[in-house]
Amino acid sequence: MPLDTSTYHLSLLRLDGRRWNELRRLHAQISTQASADGSSYLEMGNTKIICTVSGPAEIRGRGRREGIVRDNAVVNVEVGMAGFSGVDRKRRRG
Repeated sequence: MPLDTSTYHLSLLRLDGRRWNELRRLHAQISTQASADGSSYLEMGNTKIICTVSGPAEIRGRGRREGIVRDNAVVNVEVGMAGFSGVDRKRRRG
């Protein structure tokens, strides 16, 4: 999409060509990972997020061996981030 500079001065645009009130492009998908029970993908600008859901599952480990039966659910959440994606970056050795 070409910029209409006749109505908007170039000095008022952001570095990527957006006006002050324009959002970055948004892209979303569901059911992106066949091996998961549920999954989604979201992309906005350079930010990309993949979410997967697995379960429900049988109790494993100590609880199963001891025959513990529970009436409530347990939700385990694991968050994984690439090393370069956080604010606090690890220093390289060498």
